[in-house]
Amino acid sequence: MAVDEAIAEAAEKGISPPTLRFYGWKSPALSIGYSQRLNNKIDTEYCRKNKIDIVLRPTGGRAVLHDKEVTYSIASPKNNPHFPDNISGTYRVIGEALLKGLSFLGIDANSNLAFGIPHSVFRNPSCFATTTQYEITVDGKKLIGSAQRRFKNSFLQHGSIPLENHHEILAYCLGFQEEYKSKKFVKLLKEKSIALNELNGKVFSFNELADALVRGFEDVFKIQFKICPLSEYELELTKELCESEIISL
Repeated sequence: MAVDEAIAEAAEKGISPPTLRFYGWKSPALSIGYSQRLNNKIDTEYCRKNKIDIVLRPTGGRAVLHDKEVTYSIASPKNNPHFPDNISGTYRVIGEALLKGLSFLGIDANSNLAFGIPHSVFRNPSCFATTTQYEITVDGKKLIGSAQRRFKNSFLQHGSIPLENHHEILAYCLGFQEEYKSKKFVKLLKEKSIALNELNGKVFSFNELADALVRGFEDVFKIQFKICPLSEYELELTKELCESEIISL
């Protein structure tokens, strides 16, 4: 995620072009929003013992357990004509691209049109426990959890698309050690969210999903992406940011 932030900062300074990334995780990690507190809602001892890194995201939102998933990020200058100059409009058009990509896999997903933030989001520490406007759902269950942060001249949006769910592990990460509390939390997540490979009886790979999403963005924005390595500036800034984003336990 330090790479995401580095690209956004480079876009802020006019050094990097609009950039779409897809990546996975070598080992599980718990990310928390940049304004979320590392308090008694996070069981740091459990995370340490089970080698689960705790990562501070450059965007907001609630806790996400990253493991078997595709993570996407898009960073761009604000003056990009493909994106409206406001957070909800940007969520909307990115959501349209995500929906189009999922359609290439035969997945009938929807964009949540409800306005406002459910009151429950302020009580539940998990991103996937609630769905906010323009997030992607299937049969009313959240499939993609996204967060966006806007800077003076650029924005960064990224999101988690689980291929599999690991609700029980997330429950322990968030301090639900008592069995009845853990079961209640897991039950809520199963009611409110779903993983890609729980749909249609088909197992999709990382590459299948990433390729379909690239097609979706190209189709919606009428563009063609060019694959490029990170610039020297982005690489150097990533090294600097890594030290501040991994929380020592």
